[in-house]
Amino acid sequence: MVKKILIAGRERNLSHFVSMELQKKDYLVDYASTGKEALLLAHETDFDLILMSFQLSDMSSHDLATELLTIKPSMVMIVVVDSEDAKEHGVAIQRYAVSYIIKPFVISDLVDQVTSIFRGRDYIDEHCKQVKLQAAYRDVKIDFQNRTVTRGREPINLTRREYDLLATLMNSQEILTREQLLERVWKYEAAAETNVVDVYIRYLRGKLDLPGQESYIKTIRGVGYAMREE
Repeated sequence: MVKKILIAGRERNLSHFVSMELQKKDYLVDYASTGKEALLLAHETDFDLILMSFQLSDMSSHDLATELLTIKPSMVMIVVVDSEDAKEHGVAIQRYAVSYIIKPFVISDLVDQVTSIFRGRDYIDEHCKQVKLQAAYRDVKIDFQNRTVTRGREPINLTRREYDLLATLMNSQEILTREQLLERVWKYEAAAETNVVDVYIRYLRGKLDLPGQESYIKTIRGVGYAMREE
């Protein structure tokens, strides 16, 4: 299936050149110059990835991402940012985007990164579907076909990265080391570091765990993480 990409950026010329290179890889590409326009297009089209400027003319990437995730919780986003904003906001950006790229950049490198992200996502989705359609641990259930997560009867909204991490943990009966999780979830992204695994484990626990109850994700000291009964 052809991948659909939306570029939301203030720099029309740069967006044009990026779009041309993406189209050479047979991606379908649309363009929005403002956050408002991007949201209108996202309502009309099921985009596979959105490439956005850190700051658009009418809203920040954080505000745009928040709105986009209400449209499609599994939306994959990359943020284009300058070096100063990356230093100050890099951690926050990774909370809603799968990656960010610092300006100036080589367009072919960006295109390679987009291709790698798609390859990694497709691998996780296909692997989970081949193994089973659903998985459960305690009262947390994941539907691999529809990419939905529930705790009891309550739906849990996860970002695409959080979903990938949870799917990997729930689809394994063994303890997974940080290195194994990095390989499986951040499979094709060489820039990722092992500490990002701990960061996303905290994000997941913040959404799944209930006060006063044992965490769904077990920390195996000196080894890694697991979701299984002892």
